[in-house]
Amino acid sequence: MSKTEKLTLQAVQKVSKLARLKLTDSEMTSIQNQLSAVLENFEQIAQVNTDEVRPLVTPTEITQVLRPDVVEDFDSEKILANAPEKAGRLFKVPPVV
Repeated sequence: MSKTEKLTLQAVQKVSKLARLKLTDSEMTSIQNQLSAVLENFEQIAQVNTDEVRPLVTPTEITQVLRPDVVEDFDSEKILANAPEKAGRLFKVPPVV
């Protein structure tokens, strides 16, 4: 879509039908103008030269800090003491269908 070309009213009607929206004529015209402005902005963004720009995974450099994996003893009875119900050494929960 060039700068002089606007989004057509028929395109807005098609999109509103696909989205199952009931729009008045004034709403259609308003949305036509708004979407045309959005598409013009995308056209401007598409013209930016990004040849020398490396793609980013994240916008900032992030390093992952992990704690050492240490095996610790634990008392299962102490953990299960707060359970509303238990079955042996397990938490008892309602069945999931």
